[in-house]
Amino acid sequence: MRLSRLIQQYKDDSASPYADLSFAVRTRRARLLTRIVREHGNVALPTIRVRALVSWHREWQGDDKVAIAHALISRLRDVFRFGAIFLEDAECARLLAALREMRFEKPKPRLTTMLADHAIAIRKSAHERGWPYLALAQSLQFDLRLNAKQVIGEWVPMSEPGDSDVVMQHPREKQKKKWIRGLRWEDIDQDLVLHRTGSSGQRQREVNLKSMPMVLQELATLVRVSPAAITRADLPKTGPVILCEINAWPYTSAEYRRKWRKVANQAGLPKHIQNSDNSRTDEKNALRRNTPRHAFDF
Repeated sequence: MRLSRLIQQYKDDSASPYADLSFAVRTRRARLLTRIVREHGNVALPTIRVRALVSWHREWQGDDKVAIAHALISRLRDVFRFGAIFLEDAECARLLAALREMRFEKPKPRLTTMLADHAIAIRKSAHERGWPYLALAQSLQFDLRLNAKQVIGEWVPMSEPGDSDVVMQHPREKQKKKWIRGLRWEDIDQDLVLHRTGSSGQRQREVNLKSMPMVLQELATLVRVSPAAITRADLPKTGPVILCEINAWPYTSAEYRRKWRKVANQAGLPKHIQNSDNSRTDEKNALRRNTPRHAFDF
């Protein structure tokens, strides 16, 4: 069996762990698997030796591509594990055992933290561009320590699991897509407490938005009332919380990343600070505990 055939079976088999991944994760991994097929798909499994795996990794890593090389090796490990367990293939078992014994350089963990000054600067820049929902999204990410997808949600094919009342067909795409997993106004109760079910579908998180200074200010700005006077009645009753200012649909991940980077650059944030740094907590929480509420105004 050639590596390309094994990868195709890994992607197509309904029993494969690949089938249980979220749409976004499958999309990212599919790109990596496509590269492996393009570069080494014609190689027969019995001809792959440890030296070959080492050579592939070195090629992928190049001068300083540790993260991508590690990701590609990890995808190979997934594929061989699938072949060994589900296909009961002896060659896959051999290659999986070899990879388990091999050690590859791992990317260094990101230690950068989003600071309150950074978040304030991004919000200010977003308002200057007329993007109030992006400013609100930034405040939700920072104050609630959420990643972008947990706030803006994601667009997925209709065949993906999950119900949605937000469906559209992009002019340049043939199939309809639905929006899932983002924050909805229905998640906020009469006391301005946000109720969110965790990714496991079981653990529910409750956050009093009145104790989240940036979020409260952005909500008040959005509906044009004073932060001290805002009530649940001032907010929309239903629907996605974050909308693209251009078309009034929820943001796509790509568009949100593009605009967030644009306002971050305009705000003067260093290039190494990324949107994902919103979810890192230690330094940020220490700062917030010692920062008066008025310090979040701009």
